[in-house]
Amino acid sequence: MATNEAFYKRGKTAGVFPSLSSRRDEAYMNFIEDARNLLLHAQQKPIGEYSKLLLNNAGKSMEPDPSSTMEAVELLMKDNVLKTYYRIKRTLQESFWECTYNSLNMRKNDLLQALDDAEKIGPGSVTYDPSFSIPEYATSEIHIQPGGNANEPLSGLLYDYGSKVFMGGAADNDMFADMQASTVGVPKNNKVNRILDLGCSAGVTSSALKRIYPDAEVWGIDVSSHMVRYAHARAIEQNYDINFKQMLAEELNFDNNHFDIVVANLLFHEVPVSVSKKILSETLRVLRPGGSFTLIDFPGDKTRDVYTMFFGEMDAADNGEPFLPGFVRSNVEEIMEEVGFEMSPYDPSKFILAGRIGFKPNN
Repeated sequence: MATNEAFYKRGKTAGVFPSLSSRRDEAYMNFIEDARNLLLHAQQKPIGEYSKLLLNNAGKSMEPDPSSTMEAVELLMKDNVLKTYYRIKRTLQESFWECTYNSLNMRKNDLLQALDDAEKIGPGSVTYDPSFSIPEYATSEIHIQPGGNANEPLSGLLYDYGSKVFMGGAADNDMFADMQASTVGVPKNNKVNRILDLGCSAGVTSSALKRIYPDAEVWGIDVSSHMVRYAHARAIEQNYDINFKQMLAEELNFDNNHFDIVVANLLFHEVPVSVSKKILSETLRVLRPGGSFTLIDFPGDKTRDVYTMFFGEMDAADNGEPFLPGFVRSNVEEIMEEVGFEMSPYDPSKFILAGRIGFKPNN
């Protein structure tokens, strides 16, 4: 596959990520990534210990219930150390989005033309509808990304490069996606012909699954046309035959019993719980008997204490995650059982983002 000159005018970085528009922008983004690693990631453990000490000294409950969590927010956000930590966290997030958006926006017309050009070629395909009705829940600026996933034409590129910075290097060369894909459940008869990636965003997980199952027919769906357009361009750059389509995960336009594997990577904490229940019902419908569904996302509150719930509440506020607390408190593996999945044993401490694996019953 020939390199797309509009995307990769200054080459690639850390795999297939397009470089930014200037060396100045790249240097600034390297600073932001290093600052996040030093000031946020490396400090999470001591900040957590400090916070728990404050809670214990104040005689606060460590139970993760909503009232205890709100008491923790009120207490901890009066502390100057913690106020500074969370202000830095928010500011660094705002800074890397501002730089990424401004840098890519400098050549917006060329990038949009490249997306148009990519639609005409393969391997794989991309399908979307300009008149598609976006649900209100999907219009929020998730992760405080400019325009969110649905309202900014460059959202796919923004999300992709933003993930590289946000993950502090863990997403480089799609390493994190490959690790996540390696945990996906295998159907009971080990036969994999069709795979569906729900909420595929930039298509990184879709590509990781294609690497594991190169002969399978892989589909990635997302509510955002901008996401599937970029996901297609990203996939053809790697010569992957993947089909991307704009579609609601709660209204899947696929036949019953169609897929052997369905995956949802970091989708469920970005939708209301009422929508997640519809997605699970639809997922069960399109899975064939014995097929597997893997939901990769944050652990539920039954495995947490009040500090981790406090941290989640702050992340919801400062990282634009309006549905995160509701998802965590829903303990989604219980909803999966209610819908009808046969659940595998679930260990939230086994993986950084806990995967729940369910199978469609044979009867």
